[in-house]
Amino acid sequence: MTSRAAKSRGMPRKSKAMPKSTSRPIWPIVIGGVVVVAVLAVLAIFLSQPSTGEVAEPAVSPLAIEGSSLRQLPASGGDPAVGQTIPTLSGLGLDGQPMSIGPDDGAQVIVVLAHWCPHCQNEVPLLTTYLADNPLPEGVRMVTLSTGIDPARPNYPPSAWLEREGWPAPVLTDDADNRGLAALGFQGFPGFIFVNADGTVASRSSGEIPTQAFAQQLAAIAP
Repeated sequence: MTSRAAKSRGMPRKSKAMPKSTSRPIWPIVIGGVVVVAVLAVLAIFLSQPSTGEVAEPAVSPLAIEGSSLRQLPASGGDPAVGQTIPTLSGLGLDGQPMSIGPDDGAQVIVVLAHWCPHCQNEVPLLTTYLADNPLPEGVRMVTLSTGIDPARPNYPPSAWLEREGWPAPVLTDDADNRGLAALGFQGFPGFIFVNADGTVASRSSGEIPTQAFAQQLAAIAP
């Protein structure tokens, strides 16, 4: 008898089938990862932008300045900017709409404020209350430059502070370089510029101002 072992000798062995490769091309994974990263980047940029009707504080774009900057207000003595035409400052208001402050706006008082300045924090509610009972003279307007804006300092953002206080004047937002502040010739706050109807400086002051002095300066520039 021939054993099974003997029978199997000399017979070709069946080769085992090789498993099919389960590897997939890597390029779709790479492209997918790139797309995800790009979408996340766009989303981050979108979320970092102010929503409609709002403006970044400080302004993202440099404030546009036309005309000559005012000479710097000295600590004492006469003001060299008296009689000088104010420059035009253009940017965005707190409502996100284009806004400018300039000589073509006629008689006006420009109030320069910094949200973290304790003197500004004293002055804003005082003037808000005063103006509620004592309207501006006919033909005189009041505008504001929000400057020295720093998210790391107290009372930020200035828009929330001024809204909370019921501040009655439109506000132009300065940029991170405080170009508006420099163009108006100030180094400290609060600052006040009383402007004649022809766009020239009638007077300037820095620091808190009593309401009586404020009223006198307004009367002096009324057309």
